[in-house]
Amino acid sequence: MLEKIKTGIEGLDVILDGGIPRGHCVLLSGSCGTGKTILSQQFLFTGAREFNETGLYISLSEPRDKMLAYLQDFEFYDKGLIESGKVKVVDLTQDDRLVNFQPLTNKSLMNAISSVIMDSKAKRVVLDSITVICNSLGNQVNIRDFLFELSLQLKYIDCTSILISEVPPMTFQYSVYGIEEFITDGVILMRELENKGDLLRTLQVVKMRGVAHSRSRNIVEISQKGIELKPMFEL
Repeated sequence: MLEKIKTGIEGLDVILDGGIPRGHCVLLSGSCGTGKTILSQQFLFTGAREFNETGLYISLSEPRDKMLAYLQDFEFYDKGLIESGKVKVVDLTQDDRLVNFQPLTNKSLMNAISSVIMDSKAKRVVLDSITVICNSLGNQVNIRDFLFELSLQLKYIDCTSILISEVPPMTFQYSVYGIEEFITDGVILMRELENKGDLLRTLQVVKMRGVAHSRSRNIVEISQKGIELKPMFEL
């Protein structure tokens, strides 16, 4: 039996029959504005608040202070967890472990990510975004090698991780490079759905190894509580 950890999104935990299997590496794909950052942060704050698990958000696309300011309106946000270090947000582009290794190589980038995770003793990790990292590596061979090594390193460190993938809007694809979905244990897809002039957000669990889950699309609502899922209605 796989041990499951709750995401903090009730509807998603129901779909996954209790949550994400511990130690899994999950690809969270979607275009801008679909709720990827909110879901990921809700996952981290739930782990820290309810299960005393240190959470780490590694950002390569948004400054730390800007992100924290954006989160303060959500009920799941807890400034005390940030101040105590139970939830950490690291802007890797400003971290000495990466800044001091230029130009970027697979090895220097992997070392920086692994070091940040192990130093924080995090059990829940979010990497935002895997697309930014792949863009910096130059070619398909480097990207493939890095992604396979990243998957192995995350399993070795023994954390449950979410890799955010940025994909174009109004498309049905899981990643930019077509590799990411094959090296991860799970894929959660957040997309848009146009309905009578309104652009709805949706979520769909495409795969989760070891879990018998629904693959139906669900409506995503974002409120002060964070991400909430509702069954898809007939349009």
